[in-house]
Amino acid sequence: MEAVMAMAVLGTMSGGCYIGFNWLNTYAISSRLYTEAEAAAQNQIDLILSKGPFDPTHGKIPTVLQTGTTTAQNVFVYRDPVSGNVAVTGTMSTTIADPAYTMTFAGATNDLNLRRATVTVSYTFRNTNYTVSMDTLRTADL
Repeated sequence: MEAVMAMAVLGTMSGGCYIGFNWLNTYAISSRLYTEAEAAAQNQIDLILSKGPFDPTHGKIPTVLQTGTTTAQNVFVYRDPVSGNVAVTGTMSTTIADPAYTMTFAGATNDLNLRRATVTVSYTFRNTNYTVSMDTLRTADL
């Protein structure tokens, strides 16, 4: 009887450890995926901030700063380290808008020539949708 009780306690503890480690692994993967999505969004933001020359007054606007929305499908988010297969892919949407900000100084109103960029990376992991969004403003290179 004592051996049966010991086996029952050991089995219960083993099951609890398995469930706990499985939850911790899922949390770690979820955090890693979120970090990867943030890196993809940040790379797009860096591209928007560094592409030049940007001078709307002389018609020099890089394609990455043209107003509108572009969507890229199957954006790499996470590759399985064991198999090397892409395990999770997502969609990156980039919206460029002209906020039409102006400044009045000494009676003259001037356009500030700004572009607002919003980059959104969306992906699905274990039937749950996740979204990472980043914004930036880019001014003209005058």
